[in-house]
Amino acid sequence: MKPLESARCQHPGGFRSFGKAGFLCPSCGEELDEYQLLRWVREAEVARDETYSLKEGDGFREIVLEERQREVYRRRRVVYGLQNRPRRQMVRPEMILVAYDPQKDVYDCRVFYKEPRPENALDRFAIAAETGRILELRSDPEFILRIVAGKVAEFHAEREGISGGGGQAPGRRVFYAAEL
Repeated sequence: MKPLESARCQHPGGFRSFGKAGFLCPSCGEELDEYQLLRWVREAEVARDETYSLKEGDGFREIVLEERQREVYRRRRVVYGLQNRPRRQMVRPEMILVAYDPQKDVYDCRVFYKEPRPENALDRFAIAAETGRILELRSDPEFILRIVAGKVAEFHAEREGISGGGGQAPGRRVFYAAEL
């Protein structure tokens, strides 16, 4: 993820619990801790408060104020939902799709669950195609991340072995429940 991408992202899908005490935006992949999440809400509150200083006029101030207040409510709702939601229970995935994106040099991971899918289950994220980052996630306290990182490490090693031998490395791999 590029810093500019996350700076422009309004996090339309909110955040999901990620790791031990972190939160992940599924849209841009930005990781925040609880302090940064509260600062994200505060930024919206400051933007709303700055609207009060606009001069009365053709109704523009009221429109901007209403829009910024909606954004404050949306961000607060996301934070309260995350704070009041229990951490994910251990749910085994049915299938994991790992696809390599050569432009971004990341593995795009999609996790599929049996229905009904748990409400707060992690279902899509990206992992940098670096052995250090993959190994770091293999020791993450989050159960699903450990499983997915293990499969990404397996696929990464397979890709390196094939490309090192001069062959065409596969772009994606599917892991089914029996392989997890």
